[in-house]
Amino acid sequence: MKTLNFPRVFILLFSLLIFSCGGSDEPTESNNNNNSVTNISISSNVTTLLVNESVTFSVITNLNTDVTPIASIKVDGTSISGNVFTPNDDGVFSVSATFDGLTSNTITIVVNPLLTSIVLEASNSDIYLGDDIEFTVTGNNGENLTSQSIISYLNSDIGGSSYTTTSTGIHEFVAAYDTYTSNTLQVTVQEPPTKFNKRVLIEDYTGTWCGYCPRVAYGIELVKAQTTDAVSVAIHRGSTSSSSSSYDPYNYSAGTLEDLINLEGYPTAMLNRTTIWNYPEPNNVSQVTDLASDDADLGLALTPSINGNTITLDVQVKFGGLFTSTNAKLVVYVLEDGLNFYQVNYTSYYGGQDPITNFQHNDVLRASLTDLLGDTIPSSEIVADNVYTKSFSVAVPSNVANASNMTVVAFVVDGNSNAALNVRAAHFGDTQTFEEL
Repeated sequence: MKTLNFPRVFILLFSLLIFSCGGSDEPTESNNNNNSVTNISISSNVTTLLVNESVTFSVITNLNTDVTPIASIKVDGTSISGNVFTPNDDGVFSVSATFDGLTSNTITIVVNPLLTSIVLEASNSDIYLGDDIEFTVTGNNGENLTSQSIISYLNSDIGGSSYTTTSTGIHEFVAAYDTYTSNTLQVTVQEPPTKFNKRVLIEDYTGTWCGYCPRVAYGIELVKAQTTDAVSVAIHRGSTSSSSSSYDPYNYSAGTLEDLINLEGYPTAMLNRTTIWNYPEPNNVSQVTDLASDDADLGLALTPSINGNTITLDVQVKFGGLFTSTNAKLVVYVLEDGLNFYQVNYTSYYGGQDPITNFQHNDVLRASLTDLLGDTIPSSEIVADNVYTKSFSVAVPSNVANASNMTVVAFVVDGNSNAALNVRAAHFGDTQTFEEL
């Protein structure tokens, strides 16, 4: 019988154990970071509720594990029991949670007071005949209840939240929601404020020596072919010396206006003094006509006459009920049409002729009967439906070639923005009335 050699067997088994556990020349270790909870977040099923309503919170780990039952939840620093909070008071509450030494983000819960009353309001402050009144119904807790309320006028449901006025005077409205009745809202409906036809002012900075200026002149012709609500003024610039290459016999000293608009070159056409007419002007006629498509809050009426060498002119300005500027200024120009002189032309307009001989220059500024930036209209005159009158009696400007070709232009500018608010032109012998709408 053979005897088992125990030490040799033990060594063999130990060696096999070592080699079977190796499996690699390099040691390995398990990365358990992906299975670790590193942060938690808290959320709620609602963020706004009423007093005595409940909000439910949830606490989730970064591993998407719900630990709500074992997390500690605090509202404004005070721990609550469980994850449901029922506030007894209104206010804004901060909520956070802790779990296993980790603190969550903080969320905000807004608790509004219980509904005890409703208020009916009109969104319009000034309401005129024919206007739509838009109503809102709001609970004392800030809840918008308009769509759920019944709004009545003369005990009849108006069928929504909008009402079109059909008569002037004081009208009473009331709203009802559930068991609540609102205040009685008194709405005063007024006659519509006076409005006037609006015209657009084009001030064209030009020159007979300016080769690209015919482009604007052509654009003005296109505008006048589309609307009578545009008034153009050609402000000629250049030298008064006939030997100069920039000679213009119609030059008018308008440096004040050029400084006002920061003029950079010629031609430049300004609309209502504050808007540049976009290049190329003949392609942007709608930019001009669009400015005349609205109505105005003031109107003008001119009555110019001439007797011998004396111009007599009454300019009337009527203010509408919505006119708000307290710094209005009046500008009055004398223009002349039918002035024939050559015109340098670098454009393709007017057949591309260069120069254009006997070019007819119209709307040429010959004199300003006021400051170029306007004479101030007394603030006491700027009253709804008041008519302010400015009268002139002056000699025919010495630079006018033919007095029968003169026209008068008057416009009102806002003294703060320098924008022209409305403008009108008149021929001598006209007796104008206000163009009320």
